[in-house]
Amino acid sequence: MSRKRLRGGGVEEDVSPNLIPMIDIMFLLLLFFMLGADMGHRELEDVMLPQASSIKEDKEEKGKQLERLTINIYHRYPSELQCETYASGGVCRAPPHWRIGVRGVDCTDAAKLGDLLKGEADRFRTDSKAPAMSERRVMIRADASSPYGHIQDVMVHCARVGIYQIECGAAQVSNKV
Repeated sequence: MSRKRLRGGGVEEDVSPNLIPMIDIMFLLLLFFMLGADMGHRELEDVMLPQASSIKEDKEEKGKQLERLTINIYHRYPSELQCETYASGGVCRAPPHWRIGVRGVDCTDAAKLGDLLKGEADRFRTDSKAPAMSERRVMIRADASSPYGHIQDVMVHCARVGIYQIECGAAQVSNKV
């Protein structure tokens, strides 16, 4: 209800707030935070990382967002392919069983991976003195039992397009007894 003037000159004090604008603002804020949240983990495939005795922790630098392209080398999921060797913890050497994924997209085809990396490298070319070099950072996350040849292929593709800032992902060995 809104304020009403009474005939005697008084004002009615029974006022209820309109909640519709507040609800609209809350939904807009919720939408803003959902879209602005880091969704980088959604593009990562299931990868059992190799364990390392010492690793450098991945931290954001002050005021700088850690921006890099993540390339995953992973075994095809059991729903797609039944591989007894991989399921029993062995090392599967069959090339058709392995995939290279970038942002949830299958880039196992060399031409597709090369085109994607070239586009990424071109976006980060900043030095006019060295136009062939790109400032694009790449993280390669390979399954612990993946053949090294796949990792090597990704590194060669990166080098061809001028990406030289390459990191490899690893999991820290847990010291729990």
